[in-house]
Amino acid sequence: MTTTIKARQRRKQRHRAVAYVAIAAGWAAAIWISTLLAAPPWLHTIALFVHLASLIVGFGAVLMVDWYALLWVTEWRTVRDLRQVDVTLKLPIWVGIIGLLASGALLQPDLGSPLTIIKLGAVLVLSLNGVAITRWTMHLARFPRKTRFSAVPRPARIRFISSAVISQIAWWAAVVIGMLNSTT
Repeated sequence: MTTTIKARQRRKQRHRAVAYVAIAAGWAAAIWISTLLAAPPWLHTIALFVHLASLIVGFGAVLMVDWYALLWVTEWRTVRDLRQVDVTLKLPIWVGIIGLLASGALLQPDLGSPLTIIKLGAVLVLSLNGVAITRWTMHLARFPRKTRFSAVPRPARIRFISSAVISQIAWWAAVVIGMLNSTT
């Protein structure tokens, strides 16, 4: 039985490693494609719409998961509630991120602008953090339904809060820089 658990853990580690590589490769490919393509105005307009829709879907779902996490931390919700929201919104989060990368490749970002480089870095950080946080959310399923946040071991609480803060900083940085870039 212990071997089965260890084998399952190794398999999950490999899946996360593949996800890290896939995210980094997708991010790099989107930037590379953006240097090769000059989208005609009609395609640029469609890409901008997809970009904004993907932002609403992905970031909106992240905000809901983080809201439920905050409710769990303050003991207004159970770990089970948080886990259900996380499982439910995982697909919209990743659809949003993939949509942002794909549409961003057609928006011709100014790679000479320091703000754009920061935004691209923030997108990479939020994406990689999304993969990293899946490890934490898998652990949530093991907790009894009514586990209080204060009952979780301190190192796990610190990792959980750190991931949430990193996520929010990266998302908001990308949103604000995107808005600034679109108005200049």
